[in-house]
Parts: sequence; structure tokens; C-alpha cells
Amino acid sequence: MKTTTWIKSTVLVGLIALAGCSKQKPAAPVLQGVTIDSPRLREALSTASPELQTAAAEVAMGVRYHDYPRAMAGLDKLANAPGLTEAQKKVVGEVTEQVKQAAAKDTAQPAR
Repeated sequence: MKTTTWIKSTVLVGLIALAGCSKQKPAAPVLQGVTIDSPRLREALSTASPELQTAAAEVAMGVRYHDYPRAMAGLDKLANAPGLTEAQKKVVGEVTEQVKQAAAKDTAQPAR
């Protein structure tokens, strides 16, 4: 009887431990009311060359720190890169529009 209880307890603890290990996707940042899907951009370019992955990281850093020229430079590099698939080009275009919207709203805000 004690062995059965001990085994059940061990299995329960193991299941709880495994449930806590699930990996969640990073949330897309919302800037100036605009959702910028930089995690989706990095995911779409995960199979691309290291140079393009570096450009995607630059976009994410630019978005994170509200450095829109830096983000746009990375997006321009990605948009003009040869060898992107249509799906990757679509994601780059969508994120470019999102960054442009956030930058326009950020510059429209009065200085504090």
C-alpha cells in the first residue's frame, strides 16, 4: 500500500514538473497602440542566413528601444535581400508597415 502511494506521488510530481516546462512564444510588443510582430519576423527568418538573422535582431532591438531608424535600416536590409521566400517577404512587409505606424504616432506625441 505504501509503495502504491509513493509511486502515485512520484508520477504526480513528474507531471507537474513537465507541465511547468512548456515553452511560450514571446509576446509581440505594443508601441503607441501598434502591435509590432518582431517575434514573428525572427521566426520567419530562423532558417535564413546569419546576416539576415542579424538584421532581424537589429529590427527587434530598434523596436524595443523605440529606435525606429535602426529598425527601419534592418527592415530595408531584409526587404532588399535576395533569396527570401514569398512568406518571408510578406512578414517583412507587414512588420515594416507596423514600425512606420508606430514611428508616425511616436513623432506625433508632444514632448514631455
